[in-house]
Amino acid sequence: MNAFNFPTSTDHQRHIILDVEYLGDRQLYHRYRMADSRPAKLRWPFRRVVSASVMAVRIDEGVWQVEDFRSFAGADDRHVVCALFDWILERPTHGLTTYGGANEDLPILKTASMEYGFTLPPQLRQNERNGRDFLHTDLALVLRGGSGKFVHMTELATRLQIPGKMAGSAGQVPYLVAEGNFEAVGWISECDVLTTSLLLAGHLASLGQVKNAPAAHFVTMGFVRARSEKAIYYRVLGNYRDRAKRQMVADQQILFKAY
Repeated sequence: MNAFNFPTSTDHQRHIILDVEYLGDRQLYHRYRMADSRPAKLRWPFRRVVSASVMAVRIDEGVWQVEDFRSFAGADDRHVVCALFDWILERPTHGLTTYGGANEDLPILKTASMEYGFTLPPQLRQNERNGRDFLHTDLALVLRGGSGKFVHMTELATRLQIPGKMAGSAGQVPYLVAEGNFEAVGWISECDVLTTSLLLAGHLASLGQVKNAPAAHFVTMGFVRARSEKAIYYRVLGNYRDRAKRQMVADQQILFKAY
């Protein structure tokens, strides 16, 4: 094993899928504007985490399995970030996967670790390489290839007919926080983790590292649905799980005819 105990075989992989929702700290931004004669717009140094959702998956010999699915949300970003870091640090053999996380999620979490004196989990140390494995994979970077153009996650989700933004968008976060509805804020990040996980499964299937993407989707939806009965997206999960099951059956029929 390597320095961080990360596996290097593609036959046995472990991933943490992460999404973060945040809110601008207006009071802190006002202090900055008082100090800077040519202030920038409110950017990531002034954003505080209000929810973080994570999923842990493992892939053994091409079979996708979900290990855990969790959300941390609240008004105290110190508490949310601490809980998130503890959860990640318990999984030292898991690499990190995000969609667009290199742009803001990781810088925001790094800044929080500096502000509060937290140890930054190895997976959040962007662009570091351990052996031949990247600790962090940003699917927004990987899937754009050489096009040079970033696209929204919902664009890919629409093309691939997988659910996206099932609980709303980031634009709703300030209003939900103002209402104190952190459960709903958590649902927004949970749904982005779900969509990212389905994209990851499809991406790894295209590389031959996951045997069957619909089967991975079926397993993921079943695991999450069993733990999200109160969530606003619960019904959508059931509908998509049924569709994934039908696709699995169709794939088996095609495979049977091919042989």
